[in-house]
Amino acid sequence: MTNKELEEKLQKYDPELSALVQRSFDRQVTSLSLMPTDSAASPLSQYLKGSALGNDFDGHNPLTHHSRIEKLATERLRNLFGAENAIIRTANVASASRVVLLTLVRPGETILSFNLRKQKYCRGSHMKFNFVKFALEPDTLTLNIQKLRYSAMRNKPVLIICSATNYPKNINYKELRAVADECGAKLWVDLNQNAGLIAAKMIESPVPYADVVTFSTGDALHGPQNGIILSKQYLAEPIRQMIIDSGYSSVKKNVFAALAVVFKEATSDEYKDFSQAVLDNARALERGLQKTGADVLCSPTENHLVVVRLKNNQDEALVAKKLEKGGLLVKAEKMMTADDRINYPILRLSSLDPTTRALSSEDMFTLGMAIGEFLNSAQDDRSIDAIKMIIQEMVENLPLFSEDWLPESEIVHEQDNALMMKAMIYGM
Repeated sequence: MTNKELEEKLQKYDPELSALVQRSFDRQVTSLSLMPTDSAASPLSQYLKGSALGNDFDGHNPLTHHSRIEKLATERLRNLFGAENAIIRTANVASASRVVLLTLVRPGETILSFNLRKQKYCRGSHMKFNFVKFALEPDTLTLNIQKLRYSAMRNKPVLIICSATNYPKNINYKELRAVADECGAKLWVDLNQNAGLIAAKMIESPVPYADVVTFSTGDALHGPQNGIILSKQYLAEPIRQMIIDSGYSSVKKNVFAALAVVFKEATSDEYKDFSQAVLDNARALERGLQKTGADVLCSPTENHLVVVRLKNNQDEALVAKKLEKGGLLVKAEKMMTADDRINYPILRLSSLDPTTRALSSEDMFTLGMAIGEFLNSAQDDRSIDAIKMIIQEMVENLPLFSEDWLPESEIVHEQDNALMMKAMIYGM
């Protein structure tokens, strides 16, 4: 069956589900997302995830048995990041995080965590850990390494977690390693959506310094949703055993294959071009916001993030809902600081998905100005309609994944779609 024939069959057989699929597609093509976790999967990744490999069962329990596809994906991942050990058997970053916590920390032990990250994953008496926060200084919005060192020596954590989701600056991982060594702690870094920029060697990697590194493959790397654990070799077997013991093992050949291809894509010149465009677009977005007088924190950005502080009387969730009505998806949060009394309402904006869709730096500057003007406006229906017109003009005829980022031999043209769909269904 062709793609169109399958779509027609689904409409007739299950119109309720078909309508939900169509609604999701319509939202994606008619809106623009600055959500850090939003970015379309590459076409080959999508194809492989939906291929006949999904019917090929692979046992979930053996630690020693790995299919050729899993070995290929794991080896490519290990080489991509220069890691001593790589594991792809967790279904998402939440599962990967719980595995790391259960491997490295015992109940009652102390964890020193950036903004208390990963605490939300701790459920049940077997995960009752003593979390201590470290954060950015409220006046400078920088990390005071001496203050962190003092807290580490006083609290004696067994684990230090750095997961800087709201921080658009590069982290000095060498300094974190020195603090961890001095207090006898292990260091865990979660890359968030910076994984792609690190894979492309656009920003510094924590892999040489951290005992454990985790990230998701479903955003910057353009892969399927999956959790990744990189580690030093001495932790390889304990982590693998914990994946089995905790029940967080996910062994799916179609997902492994989809991962294998994006790890290869991440070594291409086109992916390096994409990563450079991500950085350029983030800076252009930032400049557009600043042109309108918006309060951009931690400027200039050094990765894909742009953080905009809202006025203290503005409800960040309400602002995000109004922007969504205008066709723009943003992440609304509170930025924690080292002073528990001071938290900033922010919008956390990412250049990942707009770049995936091939928006230019000029587009991103225009978008930044549009957002800034909206924040300065009454934020009423007229303001929402104004930004909606800008978004509609920007996304008109935009692909969800631009061919600009596909290696030349991978580009699939319209006449090949039916053949690809047939191969996907029947495993040809």
